[in-house]
Amino acid sequence: MAAAVGDALLRDRLSDVPDSILVAILSLLPIDEAARSTALASRWRHLFPSTLLDFRAPRRNVVKVVDSILATHPTALVRSFSAGRLRFRADQGSAPLDGWLKDLANRGLEELVLQFEERREAIPESILACASLKHLRVISGAFPDVTEAAASPLARLTKIELSAVKISDESVESLLSQCTALEHLEMNGVSNCGCLRIRSRSLKVLNSHGDFDELFIEDAPNLERVLGNFMHLRKVHIEVKHAPKLEFLGYLSMLHTIEIGGTELLSIKEVEAENEDDDEDEDEEIRPPRKFTEVRNYVKTMPSMKTLAVSVSYMTRGYYTIEGFIGWFMELLKLFPCLETLYIKSESWSGVDEDEVPGSWDVLRSVPCINNHLEKVVLEVYRGHDWQMEMAKFFHGRSRFLKTMEFHCMDDTGRADYGKAPSEEWVGNQHELLCFDSRVSSDARFVFFKHQLPCNHHYICHDEDYKRDYYSNLYEV
Repeated sequence: MAAAVGDALLRDRLSDVPDSILVAILSLLPIDEAARSTALASRWRHLFPSTLLDFRAPRRNVVKVVDSILATHPTALVRSFSAGRLRFRADQGSAPLDGWLKDLANRGLEELVLQFEERREAIPESILACASLKHLRVISGAFPDVTEAAASPLARLTKIELSAVKISDESVESLLSQCTALEHLEMNGVSNCGCLRIRSRSLKVLNSHGDFDELFIEDAPNLERVLGNFMHLRKVHIEVKHAPKLEFLGYLSMLHTIEIGGTELLSIKEVEAENEDDDEDEDEEIRPPRKFTEVRNYVKTMPSMKTLAVSVSYMTRGYYTIEGFIGWFMELLKLFPCLETLYIKSESWSGVDEDEVPGSWDVLRSVPCINNHLEKVVLEVYRGHDWQMEMAKFFHGRSRFLKTMEFHCMDDTGRADYGKAPSEEWVGNQHELLCFDSRVSSDARFVFFKHQLPCNHHYICHDEDYKRDYYSNLYEV
């Protein structure tokens, strides 16, 4: 019996573990440590190349480690390669990365993630040789000139994510035209790209922080979503010529000019405010320029649009200016006759005076029912200000098909309570004030949330976990 127990203790139980489990264990180690572990047994040396399918480069001694592993295992397949905080010596330049990319291009690479410490780091042109690549993500760094590339480089790419990357207008245009399978383009914090011109028959989603000054959607027959999370803060000219499937657009603001089919539909002009008193004290604060909306006669609309996100306010010249918003807003709705969901964004900071409001919605008492299919209105930051209540009552009273109004509540009593959820009593009072008389959409449901809408809502709204937890933090009213 003792001998049998002794034999069991000496037995190598790891030898009984299936290869797939051993590979999974090795994959959890940093890749340089996993490589060193192969010295333990010949079987582990045989298994190590399988861990290179998802190659996560180390942050320390990255050049030495990556060069060594690729040279030692020249035939191992690499499905994905990720390297973070890359920074090469001045005498190296981008030569190490150039060598890796040329090597990886022959290993079936499908996903590439590169993060540089500085934007000046140059991305070598060999990145265009990765013909099997499907997903490219680059953080910082300078993208190579694509305009002179051979026809259809990166033809299998379906998703591109560029963050804080330096890239020219022409290179973006070339990528879009030559990446014939591209469905998702994300550009956040990019520089040198003032004009974004979309010509892509495969593109479905454009996500951006709105770093451009001009957006031309010229030929995008499959484009469904255009999201510029901070686009409402810039004076962007938006022109849509051909996007018959476009269903989501946002965020729009009064800073934008909008054209559909080559006809300018909605624009805003600035005029200087006139001094009512010529003897006004020179030390008194200068008023901001007044804004007014100029709407041209038009007949073209976008019936494909189902969801629209707009911004009530914006900062310009140091002033908080939203005069003329109601007129602009009502004309905007006419462009989208089949609109179903409307998001209304206002500033999340509490430094706005109550008298700085977008006019009175009472001027629209004579307006008939809104002639679209609006079913849902979302106030992303709701503080119970009078103008917010007037806006909510307007939609409740003029939207024939309205089913739901969401109020994402936020405390506005002082800096100490900033961002906190208002009390149940406050929400109850708001509900009563909003429902005090009969409405066209009498069956519409009011839903109050204990937080403002997440700023990345439109980026993650299709995530199953997010959708499941969306209604988990409601007030009971």
